[in-house]
Amino acid sequence: MNLKPKVAAFAIALILPLASTQAIAVPTQTNLSVTDPTRGLAKAQRQTISLDIWLSSPTAIRVIKKESKGNCKAIGAKGKYRGKWQMNAAFWRSYGGLEFAPRADLATCEQQDQVAYRGWLARGWQPWGIKS
Repeated sequence: MNLKPKVAAFAIALILPLASTQAIAVPTQTNLSVTDPTRGLAKAQRQTISLDIWLSSPTAIRVIKKESKGNCKAIGAKGKYRGKWQMNAAFWRSYGGLEFAPRADLATCEQQDQVAYRGWLARGWQPWGIKS
């Protein structure tokens, strides 16, 4: 009696349900805008996104992790970029950072979020090198 077909059928019966229940959706550049309300928006559309929604978006989380790993006191290797969002002095000044502190890394995390959000409202994700 040949057991190979029965063993193969049994193995497939065990593996297929596992594969279908353990599938993990991996976001791609194409579907990221579907799951991230901050992507692919014109300037006027960005104005409808609240600070809270923006901060909790997958793109914001990814930028923070990449730029500073969430460290609000982070200073880039050459000292040009600072804080949680790694903002340079011109960005900090342009979007109201000076009302909080002379440099991003001297402001609170919440103040840095506010300035970064203002920059995003005006320019989208471009300052962080991400295409809208």
